Amino acid sequence: MKRIITAAKGMIIVGLILATAWSGQSIGKSNKSDKGKQTWQDSFGLDKCTHLTKGKNKYFILEPGYQIVLADQSEQVVITVLDKTETMNGIVTRVIEEKEFKNNKLKEVSRNYFTIFKEHNDVFYHGEDVDDYKNGKIVDHGGAWRAGTKGARAGLIMPAKTPVGLRHYQEIAPKVAMDRAEIVGDNEVLEGLSKGKKAGKTKGKYKNCLKVKETSPLEPGSKSIKLYAPNVGMVFDNGLIISEYGYNRTSPEKALKVTINVQKAYSEVEIEIDDMPKPVAETVKRLYPNGRIQEVKKEKRPGTEPFYALEIFIGDDQYDLEVAADGKVLSNKKE
Repeated sequence: MKRIITAAKGMIIVGLILATAWSGQSIGKSNKSDKGKQTWQDSFGLDKCTHLTKGKNKYFILEPGYQIVLADQSEQVVITVLDKTETMNGIVTRVIEEKEFKNNKLKEVSRNYFTIFKEHNDVFYHGEDVDDYKNGKIVDHGGAWRAGTKGARAGLIMPAKTPVGLRHYQEIAPKVAMDRAEIVGDNEVLEGLSKGKKAGKTKGKYKNCLKVKETSPLEPGSKSIKLYAPNVGMVFDNGLIISEYGYNRTSPEKALKVTINVQKAYSEVEIEIDDMPKPVAETVKRLYPNGRIQEVKKEKRPGTEPFYALEIFIGDDQYDLEVAADGKVLSNKKE
């Protein structure tokens, strides 16, 4: 169900204002690492609960006909819960089909397999079959895996209870797919969506979103940010923003018409200091070797490339610095 994790893309279409107990009784221990964080949970007691192929929790809807469309200027991902099931490692799962389009051309189709626990509504991920396309033809099956094959096991895609700091594996397929998630926020706001004929004037907003940072030991240094809205599901995926969602829908044969005006897009998302590109970090260090970074945001304004906006303090003095991804200084002033 998940796109390949890459380094953070430009944030498109949206302004992100970055302003829960977990059902751990069935999912094993919650150990702490030496740094005080939870270890990555990879044991979930799947044999202790009843697997269902329909249902939902606060952030994940597993009901046939439900669909979410995510998009930016050139890419579109359509996620559809199909009225189909598939048996994985002796467990009947629900199929979610994800179609990815690039410049209106089909890039990838994946069929993903999920169950939801009857006892506490945790959603588990049992594998995916992948078809990669080029010029309308299947050329590869990158990242495909199935629980019960070659040592692969099901992972936890969305817990019913979501405490900040929870860390768990979503995929457990050695050498193939080992994506993992850390919940880093639970009160995020997604706003600035421009929809319909009055694009740029009509705004949408999703409150109380769950913020998840995804990484993989197979791709050191790469990470992805996702936001999940209550009773909707995924609304932001590493630069792609929700365009529409609803029930009673079928998987499309071609890319859908996106109802967001991406040309008048504005966005900002607060990021961690360590997530700045190396050229940006080097520029900051050169200009403010003794400065204290208070805040870093990745921003996108209409007609511009994404850039990085920083608040830096030297003593009580504040400096606002804007830097392009290549390290070029766009603005540098004292407040």
